[in-house]
Amino acid sequence: MKKRNFLFYSAFLFFGLIFSSVFLAACKSLPQGNDVNAIELLDDESSFYIAIPKSADYNLIVRVIENNTGLSEHDSKMLADRIQKVYCGLNRSKNHIEIQIAVDGSIPQKYISSALKPKNGWTVEKYTVQNSGSIYPLYTYDGMTFAFPSEKVACLGRDVKKMVDTYDSLFSYVPPAESENEDEIKTPLDSELYDFLENAESEIRFCANKPQSFLTLLTGAQLDLKLIDVYGAFVQDPKLEKQYLLNLTFNFKNETYLKAGRTLLTLAFGLTNSQSIVIGTNTLQINGIKIDKNQLYKLLVI
Repeated sequence: MKKRNFLFYSAFLFFGLIFSSVFLAACKSLPQGNDVNAIELLDDESSFYIAIPKSADYNLIVRVIENNTGLSEHDSKMLADRIQKVYCGLNRSKNHIEIQIAVDGSIPQKYISSALKPKNGWTVEKYTVQNSGSIYPLYTYDGMTFAFPSEKVACLGRDVKKMVDTYDSLFSYVPPAESENEDEIKTPLDSELYDFLENAESEIRFCANKPQSFLTLLTGAQLDLKLIDVYGAFVQDPKLEKQYLLNLTFNFKNETYLKAGRTLLTLAFGLTNSQSIVIGTNTLQINGIKIDKNQLYKLLVI
């Protein structure tokens, strides 16, 4: 088996096993409750977040599945059809990648308990949520833990039990009678970050809360720019199918750092065909950076 040096390896390995068991016996579905958005299960402890909607790059999702699960192209496309959006939180150190993933899709419960059996290498644990007493199965394979609290949501990676606790709380949540906003977001994510990722529809969106390592990965240079965060989006280049246009928003700590950072970023990217715009006293937008799709795939470690 390959080492887990790919960002979504374990996630799509599991989904591959599900799709190899399409005609297996059904199991009882979980009771009805509130709809829970997959992104609500992510915590605020990651340094990099990304949302990949199927509509932004269907072939990217197919590529991830096919390259990292050993599934055929046909089966990979079948699986990609089941996924709407992947949300991921990532912490990266020199020798370690820590991930937390929440998937918005359509994953029939009837396949799960039949496909993920100990004889296939899976360890199954019944996890009881302390506050409600609800029981959810957790599936562990090669050190990675998965949970499927509903047919619309899958989660895996760091703190899966905490993600299940969050799901259960949102699923059974009843707003107080005096509440004026029954749709109140209860995610630990910053509201701006939440909205930015959730609204990714025709583009791949990301945010680096600790942007220094991200800049090194992106530019190949050690840049200390005194940044608060970096928001970005990859959009399909309408003129070239195999190319993205990368749009970035840099939020600096103050105006002095912005001025120095603008010069360094221009040199680092070689931004001859892009546009840079200063907004206010500490924000720099750079739009239209051309990046080959294969470069993006390598950037995402897939």
